Amino acid sequence: MTDWEWTFVKPKDFREQVLRLPPPVRRNLTSVMTLLSESPNPLVYGRKKTTKYGEFYALKLDNTYCLSYTVQSFKEKKIVIYRVGDHNFVY
Repeated sequence: MTDWEWTFVKPKDFREQVLRLPPPVRRNLTSVMTLLSESPNPLVYGRKKTTKYGEFYALKLDNTYCLSYTVQSFKEKKIVIYRVGDHNFVY
């Protein structure tokens, strides 16, 4: 465990979102979430996106699937996961 380990706030249907992913993408998701949780600044890995609903960061899991997230609090070290899935689902 590092000094800056982050916790995740996940949507209620996160498990269902993950189960819809192909197995290789699920493995990538695990690696990406570990990378984010152990980073001093998880925002540096994603690309900033702005929509009519607000701003978030998107991180590719492969050519089709991605993870959308933001940092809720740097002080409390909380990462909010919005969605994980294919491009159309996440955006």
